[in-house]
Amino acid sequence: MASPTLREGFEYAFSRVDPVGGAHIDPPAVAIYETLVAKGPRGEPIPYMARTWSISQDATLWRFELRPDLRFHSGAPCDAKAVVAALERCRWGDARTRQMQYFDMVDTIADDGPTTVTIRTHYPTTRLMQALWGTHSAIFSEAMRAEDVASYGIGRADGTGPYRLLSHSPDRLVAEVAPTYAGTELPMVARRGAALSVRRIEWVALRDEDERIARLLGGEVDLLHAPPAARLAELKADERFETTVMPQPSNIYMGLNFSRRDLGFNDLRVRRAVSLAIDREALVREIVHGLGVATHGAVPPGSEFHEPQVERTAGHDPAAAGSLFEEAGWLRGEDGLLEKGDAPLAFVCVVQDDSVLLPAARLVAAQLRRVGVDMDIEAVAPFAPFYERISAGPAAFLSKWLWQDPIDALIGFSATGCQPRPNWQRASLPRLDMAFERFRRAPTRPEAEDAAREVQWLIARELPMIPLFTPHDIWANRKDIRGWRPRPGHLYPYYQDVVLEGSA
Repeated sequence: MASPTLREGFEYAFSRVDPVGGAHIDPPAVAIYETLVAKGPRGEPIPYMARTWSISQDATLWRFELRPDLRFHSGAPCDAKAVVAALERCRWGDARTRQMQYFDMVDTIADDGPTTVTIRTHYPTTRLMQALWGTHSAIFSEAMRAEDVASYGIGRADGTGPYRLLSHSPDRLVAEVAPTYAGTELPMVARRGAALSVRRIEWVALRDEDERIARLLGGEVDLLHAPPAARLAELKADERFETTVMPQPSNIYMGLNFSRRDLGFNDLRVRRAVSLAIDREALVREIVHGLGVATHGAVPPGSEFHEPQVERTAGHDPAAAGSLFEEAGWLRGEDGLLEKGDAPLAFVCVVQDDSVLLPAARLVAAQLRRVGVDMDIEAVAPFAPFYERISAGPAAFLSKWLWQDPIDALIGFSATGCQPRPNWQRASLPRLDMAFERFRRAPTRPEAEDAAREVQWLIARELPMIPLFTPHDIWANRKDIRGWRPRPGHLYPYYQDVVLEGSA
């Protein structure tokens, strides 16, 4: 086969390949776009689009020197002005009413000549690089996007990555090697030569987990994200494949709408009672077949800043849950359900309709029913329909955040200033807001660690969200695929040097 094609199965329908307007970041974005810096194997920034950088003596002005001769897939030069335009759009979005929270430390972004990008922060901080290496800060041609925002990321996309978009649909996305790509010094992958061995990549959305593994076993896809956890042993025993299992940088959590005072969700006793009624170990055991970790803390185990002591702050205790409900005025009625006056503790929980989140929500509902809480389930398609639905303010929802840097993610999902999106539960805890600000403003690593520790303790005690569990990331690939590997702390692998051995 003169031009080998890599076929990758993915568990969700594909969002538009747009760092600003896409509802979700999918693997193709990592092939099509690059970021200014990348996250290294030890959580350190490493060169990517920027080959070097420096910082001023007062630690507030950063200067990034770009790789020479950077070009977008369209052939347009990707100079400092273009990078600034992309970052500003990522920073402010299309509405330009409030910048994204991970850019809150940034004062100005500017160019200083054709190859130099300068970023000034309001204060010294350890968190600028995390904002720059995130997938929502990928560099794209703002000039092309501005021509037709509605079609960008679907009909066309313009990045600087090793592959360029050919076609896009919710079920299938195709990219081919980009002639404009001149290589990178990214040390986590081998430096490629004049051409990529894999000339074309096809990503296929396979929503049903049985279909996903059937396609892999049948040779219709070469690698797969999220095969059924129950069949991992089968895959490991198959000599054709390699499997990778590692903690995912995510957390599945439940949100209770603080504005629903009629349900008592503004009352910490009620939130604690709900948390104590949930058997997280059962969720891990029954939903992901043990391939995950129960979480009481909001930072998943294995992630940066994780504080293991937080996990021992609570547990599964239905009796204690019942006592807290009673203390808050919710008493069992004749039908066994909790009520206050004539009002039952009954509500709808909105959840994404996928093979992990929906069964998890159903099991949580069954567990809550045992302590007298009547929780019904409303399943909504991922991702944009789900986000639109929970932005409207339902009483409760069950969701998952997926982010390379957990504390930075938690700021968005539970800080008062991020209401109503993505803080859909309308949580507002002043002490937590102050801890988040301490973290963002920390000028040294020890100060960031101290603030991150406080964030985790406060979330565990005050429950602006109710952490449930972190699933493991599971990948399976043909053994003859080289130059492609999932890496801990990253959402998806890089595609700089993918080789299908024996395909030529």
